[in-house]
Amino acid sequence: MASGNPIKKRSKRPNRSKSKKPSQSKRPWVSSTQSGMHTPKPTGKPSPGLLDSLLQYYGIELNSTQLKQLWAYHQMLIAANTDSDLTRLHSFDTIVQKHYADCMLTHKLMQKKWPSPLLDMGTGAGFPGFMIKIISPETKIILAEPRPRRVDFLNQVIKELKFKDISVFGHRVTSESFTTPIKGCVTRAFASIEKSLPCLQPSLQKNGLVIFMKGPAVKVELQEFQSPQYPIQKTEYYTIPHTKQQRALIVLQKRS
Repeated sequence: MASGNPIKKRSKRPNRSKSKKPSQSKRPWVSSTQSGMHTPKPTGKPSPGLLDSLLQYYGIELNSTQLKQLWAYHQMLIAANTDSDLTRLHSFDTIVQKHYADCMLTHKLMQKKWPSPLLDMGTGAGFPGFMIKIISPETKIILAEPRPRRVDFLNQVIKELKFKDISVFGHRVTSESFTTPIKGCVTRAFASIEKSLPCLQPSLQKNGLVIFMKGPAVKVELQEFQSPQYPIQKTEYYTIPHTKQQRALIVLQKRS
């Protein structure tokens, strides 16, 4: 039997949905370095496109003309490197990282301005000289390399790529052999700073720069280095992006 009291309907409760945390997709973008996420490295068959992608991965951006020149150089390097006389590196990625990107990263550290004429002492297959020429075409460069086969290769590259204002000095640089006036010297060779400087005494002009591309062990070398005639103007320690390759750029300036 139904009661006389009407059935009271339950009042609807307000919709108190729990506040949701913003999803990852709505969060502001953060770099892989900040977030700790791994940025995948470009892979594939060697090509101009992969070269461009790898260079960007390692912190280098080239325009279409520069990329075309570097790809042409790379093909010449591989074709002529039959017995590893030009480079002991064979992997495409390793060559891009340890030769091309490593040399071109110094362009930023030099504020995109190189002394000119610039001597590349002990250039080997053209490192860093050709890389500087590609990224800074207005810089006049002299490539110094004593080994005849490498000299032939350097001259062939200059001819095929139609580089301007770049030449080859096919001898070892000493205080007696090289006397051409220069405003700067860059070297990636293994000789110490102390042994390299006397070779440049007759050729390097006053206030000229000597630029050393070194590994992290240069810290020990600098602890013992003293030269009032060549004070240190810049010391830059850096790592090639997305690698553990530690590098150093040491710049000295000649006082007199």
